[in-house]
Amino acid sequence: MFEIRFNPIAGEWVIIAAERMKRPVLPVDSCPFCPGVGKTPPNYDVLVYQNDFPSMTLAASGDSWLSRDAADASAGAAGDKSCSQKVVDRQPPTVNGQLLTANLYLKRPSFGACEIILYSPDHSANIYDLPDWHIEKLVRCWQQRTRQLGSIKGIEYVFVFENRGEAVGVTIHHPHGQIYAFPFVPHKIQREIESCREYFEKNLRCLVCDMVTEELRQGIRLVKQNEHFLCVIPYFARFPFEAHIISRRHVGSVADLKDAEVIAFGEILQALVRGYDRLFGFTTAYIMAFHQAPTDGGQYPTYHFHVEFYPAHADSKTRKHLSGTEIGIDVFVNPSDVEANAARLRRAVEASEQ
Repeated sequence: MFEIRFNPIAGEWVIIAAERMKRPVLPVDSCPFCPGVGKTPPNYDVLVYQNDFPSMTLAASGDSWLSRDAADASAGAAGDKSCSQKVVDRQPPTVNGQLLTANLYLKRPSFGACEIILYSPDHSANIYDLPDWHIEKLVRCWQQRTRQLGSIKGIEYVFVFENRGEAVGVTIHHPHGQIYAFPFVPHKIQREIESCREYFEKNLRCLVCDMVTEELRQGIRLVKQNEHFLCVIPYFARFPFEAHIISRRHVGSVADLKDAEVIAFGEILQALVRGYDRLFGFTTAYIMAFHQAPTDGGQYPTYHFHVEFYPAHADSKTRKHLSGTEIGIDVFVNPSDVEANAARLRRAVEASEQ
């Protein structure tokens, strides 16, 4: 089973990829990402590795994704408030007494790309162990893959992310991240784009730029800053030590960063992860997620590039598990003091740099 199905209730796509159950889980005999093992070359520093167990592939047909009237109509209906305001008095369409449900369950080929970005040939390295030239090369790799994958016809969103640690489902410990290139814009990104657009229409300013200004003014949630980026635990943090890295300059994507910003971005990424490990006293499990503008050919002048980190830990002894409200209705409960956590993480970052 290898396809993408549409959820008409939520108005979003779900990838069905049963083959991924066959991927190795924490192998002990050898690591497929170490130099010279399997398909990995004997020498590399940063390597783009094609996922052996992808949930999407460019070999699948992308033609059906270029004409999505039925799914778009279903998505629109899912968000149509009129159905809760009035009852339409009509009979559902039938043929020979059978209900017509042709547009009820939609599916399309798993067109897209799943790449693994190997950060280092050193199996035990952390991202903050990389020297300056190496972290810069990694950031430029993210830029290059975002541009190249985003230029492919039918690819509408390029998602750079990292799963670190068994607590978030990592199956191979070698330092790496991933890039998924989707034939649709994810629902969460759509909501962020709409929020940024609405804020601009009301205030004639960028929402995230205003957040940057306010966080710098208040200072209480600021974790780290440099000339081009700042790191904060957001006012609305859903996880106890959730942190956002935000570009000071209004840019839409990692691909838009200039040379000095590339270096500054790598530095603040390393500082945050080093601070997490100092704070918890062990290798922190987290998810890192790049939020950037779509590559569908549209214009997104009000969207602002940022990176979100979601640690799996509430403290050094307690995991943060998702609850019923969080999984069931997407309402998060943060069982901690946001501003106090920011102060703790800030002190850990500072201490880790001494």
